[in-house]
Amino acid sequence: MVKKVLAWRQAKRDEASDIWETLQGRNEELAVELVRLAETGDKTYQGLRKSIGNVRALIRAMSELSGVPIEPASQTKLLDACSEVPGVIGGVVPGAGGFDAVALLVEDKEEVVQELQRLLDGWQVSGLAGDVGIVRMLGVREEMEGVRMEDATMYGSWVE
Repeated sequence: MVKKVLAWRQAKRDEASDIWETLQGRNEELAVELVRLAETGDKTYQGLRKSIGNVRALIRAMSELSGVPIEPASQTKLLDACSEVPGVIGGVVPGAGGFDAVALLVEDKEEVVQELQRLLDGWQVSGLAGDVGIVRMLGVREEMEGVRMEDATMYGSWVE
């Protein structure tokens, strides 16, 4: 998928540059909003929801223009449904996009997780090849430690 996006970027330089620059600005606005929330403790999250929505809208535009399913329609439907759950601030298709995952920013409340689980129970999606898959939540959380130095020997043959 990345190769196809880069080919589109090469072939449609002006179109791609406009989107890339606007996306950079929207990502910067999202970062500013995160800092503002950390400083103010604002729990309405309206600015953050808007910032996430602005980024997603541009990613969908890039998907359409490049012909690459960065945020495929099935993921849009899933993200939109999850975003309607009280306590879900927003979400995105992470990484290079595609059909394999979404990432959600949610309030740290058990009832939010339970409501998301109820929504996802029985949720099915169609993949790129038309195959049907189920959606499951992974129990991952934020890391509170921040940046740290790792001992590379812990990773054995993965590190050259």
